[in-house]
Amino acid sequence: MENITSKSSSDQKFRDLFNKQLIKDATEEEIKIVLSGQYGKALELLRDAEATGLFPALVGPPGVGKTILCRYFASLRAKENKDASFYWLTMDESIRPANFMGSFDPALTLKYGFILEAFSPGPLLRAMLEGGTFLANEINRATEYSQNTLLEPLEEASIGIPHIGRIKAAQDFFFICAMNPEELSGTHRLSEALKDRIKVWIKLTYPEKSTELDIIRINLPEHFMIEESELELIYSIINETRKNKIDIEVPASIRAGIAIAKLLGRKRFLEEKGEIKEKKSVYEYLSDISRHVLLGSIKPKPGIKVEHILDNIINKTLGG
Repeated sequence: MENITSKSSSDQKFRDLFNKQLIKDATEEEIKIVLSGQYGKALELLRDAEATGLFPALVGPPGVGKTILCRYFASLRAKENKDASFYWLTMDESIRPANFMGSFDPALTLKYGFILEAFSPGPLLRAMLEGGTFLANEINRATEYSQNTLLEPLEEASIGIPHIGRIKAAQDFFFICAMNPEELSGTHRLSEALKDRIKVWIKLTYPEKSTELDIIRINLPEHFMIEESELELIYSIINETRKNKIDIEVPASIRAGIAIAKLLGRKRFLEEKGEIKEKKSVYEYLSDISRHVLLGSIKPKPGIKVEHILDNIINKTLGG
């Protein structure tokens, strides 16, 4: 009896926490974003694509802000159209058409047959029915078989549900896809049929220095403040990984710069509280922090040791 009571209490706690943290619509989420430089232009292109009924693709390396830009666009769309729905699905080779459209509950189907009540709709189908926004994230990591699920929705604004029938998308349905450059490992080529249905191609690269520094600043907690000269050093470290095209296949993203800045900010915070007995110089802190962050944030080319790359970057930017 005690175990049952304990489990019931635990389940209720989970439900309470779930309801508290549940993002019920796209307008509820606070999104920290910088819209200067390429990001303002990309948002404008997304709005143009929406106004003309053309489906866009965001193309760029990992960590340049493709997903957050889509989330911000969807939140604007939800506020303006009073349409709260935004769904996304991140692709990989395990994704199947059912992950887009939905599937029949085996137990209910066995009992009642292939009826609508036994069907659980997927994110694409929900967005189509509700006139919402659907993001196919990292679409070129999905196989061509799965990519082909999108052909009918993008061309005919409809989709066929086995055993139920064909449904038509609501007028406000909008589709966006985001992808990494094709030369990156782990990606598949988009099928020519799918490419033909995507009419607006928006390229994002690593942002200019002032924009990237703004992004790092807005992502720092208020109590983790660092000096402008320290931000400059962080940027020089991150940028050095992008300049080294001989040894590095995938350089550090904006996320790596944010991580380094947060860890340095924590050290500064602990110093002010007197919890660090032996203070170090910014060069010593950044040398140590950068190695821990960049170890998993860059991908060296085959045969190159990441530790060797990090030594060179630290020596060049921090002097050892």
